[in-house]
Amino acid sequence: MLHEVLLALSGHPSPLFPATAPPGRSSDDFVDKDFPLLSSSEAALLATVGKLASLHRQIRDHANRILSQHPSTICRAVAASLLQTHLARFREKILDVERQILTKDAAIVGAYNIVPLSAVVGEFDGWSRRMEWYWSLACFIQPLDAHKSVPATGAAVINHLRSEMQTGFPDIETAATELSCVADKAWLKQVSAWLLYGLLPSHGADDFFVSVQESVEGPPSYALRRELLPKFVSQQTGNSLLFIGKSLHQVKQHTQGSSASHILHSNEDASLLDAHLQSLSSLSYPLIPAAFSTTISSIRSSLSQKVLQRLLPPNEIKLVLNTFRQILLLDRGEFAVFLISEAADRLDARRVEHGRYLQEPSGKDLRGVMMKEGEINESLSRTWKALTSLQTEDLEDDVLEYARENMRLEIDTRRATSRPTTSDGTALDVAGLSSTSFNDLLFPVPTLLTMQICSPLDLFVSRADMDRYSALNAYLLSLRRAHMRLSNLWRESGSRRAVANPTRLSAEARQVAHTRGIAQRKVWATCSAAVFLLSETTAYFEGELITSSWDTFYSWATAQHHDPETLGRAHRSFLAALSYTILLTDAVYTRSLRDLLTHIDALVALFGRLQRLQQTSSLGVGGTDFLDEEETEVARELDRSRKRVDAALKDVVARLRQLDHERLGAARYLQVDAQDTGFEVWRGGGVDRLLMKLDFGRMSGGEEYIV
Repeated sequence: MLHEVLLALSGHPSPLFPATAPPGRSSDDFVDKDFPLLSSSEAALLATVGKLASLHRQIRDHANRILSQHPSTICRAVAASLLQTHLARFREKILDVERQILTKDAAIVGAYNIVPLSAVVGEFDGWSRRMEWYWSLACFIQPLDAHKSVPATGAAVINHLRSEMQTGFPDIETAATELSCVADKAWLKQVSAWLLYGLLPSHGADDFFVSVQESVEGPPSYALRRELLPKFVSQQTGNSLLFIGKSLHQVKQHTQGSSASHILHSNEDASLLDAHLQSLSSLSYPLIPAAFSTTISSIRSSLSQKVLQRLLPPNEIKLVLNTFRQILLLDRGEFAVFLISEAADRLDARRVEHGRYLQEPSGKDLRGVMMKEGEINESLSRTWKALTSLQTEDLEDDVLEYARENMRLEIDTRRATSRPTTSDGTALDVAGLSSTSFNDLLFPVPTLLTMQICSPLDLFVSRADMDRYSALNAYLLSLRRAHMRLSNLWRESGSRRAVANPTRLSAEARQVAHTRGIAQRKVWATCSAAVFLLSETTAYFEGELITSSWDTFYSWATAQHHDPETLGRAHRSFLAALSYTILLTDAVYTRSLRDLLTHIDALVALFGRLQRLQQTSSLGVGGTDFLDEEETEVARELDRSRKRVDAALKDVVARLRQLDHERLGAARYLQVDAQDTGFEVWRGGGVDRLLMKLDFGRMSGGEEYIV
């Protein structure tokens, strides 16, 4: 019977045990009850052997299925280790017991050469828990019911093995540690190809943490799939892994496009590749998170300083930065004026087209009207033409041409309350933008002015950076637009010009004009206060804060040739500090300002509607004092709108006073580590200077809203 026991443990069929091995059965089912002459003690001992034998066969068969079917190379590596190492140890133990029996070892063979069954079974006491754990691991990697459960990913198996190392059983901890080493090696092999050559795995690419999207219009784009990264890899390290591989693709494209530069094949880069390979080879297993993060950070820094720095010509960096400054941050003021005017003309045309010109007081009249991106970009195209007409023939404007080729207006399909944050792990997340949006004031649909960033500029300008520029642009444009709309009231108000010549009117007409003038006096006072607040705020933001912050960053960025990583980190620091400085990160202020701009739109629209009604009334044609019911209602609604603007003005200034006590410039809020980049953000930016201007204007002009 002993040879049957050993054969069964080795994975061969035996008449002692059933051929099938259904899971979840009791220990008595592991022994063939039809086998004759078995005592109860022998049956109990054989049940233990039968369970081990059954587990051995199940683990072996299931591991072979994983090897042949599982899509993850990491999972296949773990299954191969189960077969070739761990189950091989079990078979070696069987051979060792057989060797002790044949050599009549006293540890297992008793008197008269009797080999007790209990002694044989006792030799395998330490294997029961281990084999059960092997079986649970195999089922975790690939569940038995493939229709109800999906196979585990490589990252999930790595995470599972690391958690199993903490179970408290020494034998399980040892097995989990060994298999964790195998899984980490298989994973790092995939990662090494990506880190050293920018290559995605040829096998098991669906299980890799980087996905690629091919494009017929340009180079492929790569995205990080965080769910396929092991948990011991931090967010910052994951972003570095993605950056390194993407950068190597940029290097390849640059090499293919220039026969004179051999970046990848130069002696310097070959030695750099060897250094990176040695850094990865020096890692111990299982991978230690801190050591792995340090190695990846070192590779990223080395690649940026010694290879990627050559891909960014200084002239191209200056061109794209100047485009950001002049167009997106409105340093070229005529761009904002032309774009706002073109957008207003487009909206007026749509109102006339849909017969809504005199129906609603504000942009609400077009919210049910769909606007296409082509229609919106037509306004941008006309803006470029207007700017081009200002150029002299003998002077080329590189910034204008670059912006014209790469900028476009996009309809923002995201939720209005969502705000982009910097996606790179090195970004300053503390300067997240407010949830209040300003991108639906220029047009009745949310729009973003954005710029296409082509290779190799995308090494330091990310999509998140462009999203932040778009938010800054919409914010600044909304202030300019409100100021322009209010200022135009003084140019287009026929009622004010009529009052200036009262002698030409009859007594009744003069009385009506006087009554209207008194009624509108409060409106003009409110408009004057709003114009003053907007003009001072715009001048302070654009003339002082943005200018000072930009000059600090631009002088650093163009002083010498920085590598892309350093330039990108400094650029993100600048954007974060600027967003904070111009108050776009403050939820209360932006909400109050958005309310003010909305109320100003309604007031301007109602004022224009009232003026058109008065011009078409009998007063304008015959001098009678007839006031119809519609004019009275519009005048009443205009007064309500004026009160809302007054209240919003007070809310904005009140929040500015609170901010004056809560923060002092950007340096206190953004703890920028200048040792990493050598760049320090501009340390000004308090609101005290703006409040001083507003207070001085109140004392000089008698504005009563600043209290």
